[in-house]
Amino acid sequence: MSAFWDSWRKEIIRGAALFSAVLAIGVVAHAAHRALHEKVLHDLPVALRDLRSEFVRDDGRPGRSTGAPWTYRSKLGANQWVWIRNTRGSVTVEPAKGDSLQISAVKTFRASDTASVRLLAVPYAGGVAVCAVWASDTECGPGHGDIHMRGGRRSDVDVDFTVRLPRHAGLDATTTVGDVHVVGARGPLVVHAVSGDVDVVTAKGPVKVELVNGDVRVRMEAFGDTGGVSASTINGSLTAELPAQLDAEVEARTVNGSITTDYPLTVNGRFAGRNVNGTLGRGGRKVHLETVNGSIKMKKAV
Repeated sequence: MSAFWDSWRKEIIRGAALFSAVLAIGVVAHAAHRALHEKVLHDLPVALRDLRSEFVRDDGRPGRSTGAPWTYRSKLGANQWVWIRNTRGSVTVEPAKGDSLQISAVKTFRASDTASVRLLAVPYAGGVAVCAVWASDTECGPGHGDIHMRGGRRSDVDVDFTVRLPRHAGLDATTTVGDVHVVGARGPLVVHAVSGDVDVVTAKGPVKVELVNGDVRVRMEAFGDTGGVSASTINGSLTAELPAQLDAEVEARTVNGSITTDYPLTVNGRFAGRNVNGTLGRGGRKVHLETVNGSIKMKKAV
């Protein structure tokens, strides 16, 4: 009998030691996780706030001059694209009357020579590319627009584009420092930017927005096809206004911020960010929303 209890006593001691070790590891891991989370919450906004100061326009300050406007007009065929390539300056898009594309650009400057920035329009089989080309840039073309500063860092010239976009034309707009505003679109949209706010309103997908520093708002007044919505920013909030009756696979996540939704979706997460993964209606199209430092709101468009 004594041997039996001695054996059990050893097992109990061994089990208690193992449990204590696991508990200690868990406490340490939890403390490390919490410390890391608190560090992210404290340090990340500071670092991203510093990033914002690296990309600041001074267009609203006194002492800047305005150059002569530049204009471009052309007819666009069905389902053609307009590519806007900018480095410093905004892109504003409005609906055109009919099938005529109209683009105007205005240079503002303080001391730099405006001739150092050329404005080009290059037609292609699939549409037209319109570019503000700084001295060290050499290309103007369609496809994905590479985000860069190059000559823009050494120049105080800004170029602001206003685009009157024909119905059903696709738009691909890239700028490094500047806002992008799109209203009344009826075709696919692609927007790339580093610093500035992006606000797009359209009635047809797909929509893709990639931003580093700024807020994003995407409003889908309807889905004219099965195209989805993909929107991301690193330092900024993200708002998606979508049709009330929505068939979609939804994925949303943020590291430092909240997620709110008008749709029957569950928000998960507590310490290491928040996320949503769910299916609305029959699923199908993808809705992907992502930010690092900022909140996400999913609203029913009214």
